[in-house]
Amino acid sequence: MARNIPTQKLSPKEQVLRDLDEARALLGAHVQLASEAWNPRELLKHSLQKHAWAWALAAGVGGALIWKLTTPSRRGKFDRDISGASDKKNGFIALLMQPVLGMARQAALKYGSQFLQTYLTTQFSHPAATSTTAPDASQDHV
Repeated sequence: MARNIPTQKLSPKEQVLRDLDEARALLGAHVQLASEAWNPRELLKHSLQKHAWAWALAAGVGGALIWKLTTPSRRGKFDRDISGASDKKNGFIALLMQPVLGMARQAALKYGSQFLQTYLTTQFSHPAATSTTAPDASQDHV
């Protein structure tokens, strides 16, 4: 990118522009090297190779922690003892499911009330309509 013009014939502005172009070219090469060196995939790959035992230990601890959080806790020695929390309230999954079950209960109640309302309105409106508009027996034989 640098021009082949001697430096004594360049004005100060042109010389600064030429230096800026050279610096940009050098910076591009350094950016490329830095992006390759600090690529997260490459960093993880090197870390896995250098510290495989630490990654295995962290995976085991993480798996045990997830297992502990997702499974309900064991019942006490006395199964008939009702002083403790119920099984529904134990464990991480139960904590996550409580809002979902609440929303499902609300949706079911809303659907049930709408269904009951439409059922009752159709049941009470049809007998009055059918008794006033009974079909003629003379039209059946046409």
